[in-house]
Amino acid sequence: MTKKKSTFDKYTWIITELVIGIAALGYGLFGIIVTPTTSNYLYIILVCGGSILTLAAIIQILILRKKKIDKFCSKCGEKIKKEEEFCAKCGKELA
Repeated sequence: MTKKKSTFDKYTWIITELVIGIAALGYGLFGIIVTPTTSNYLYIILVCGGSILTLAAIIQILILRKKKIDKFCSKCGEKIKKEEEFCAKCGKELA
């Protein structure tokens, strides 16, 4: 049986991406506001990269929320419907 990627791993990566994106966006905007010179290329790159990372993380969160996360029996690996309390194949009680 293949090991399923847990939702904790997915959300941990997305939250990390979101935090880095917001930090880059904030630092870039802060740099542009504080040092208003014409050579703000680093800050412009930070704003663009931060906004792209933030948008990507938000889109990934929306996609994950729409997906139905399937549950599987830990004993036999059978796919379980949400409303069931017992596995239909082996009869194991589900938590």
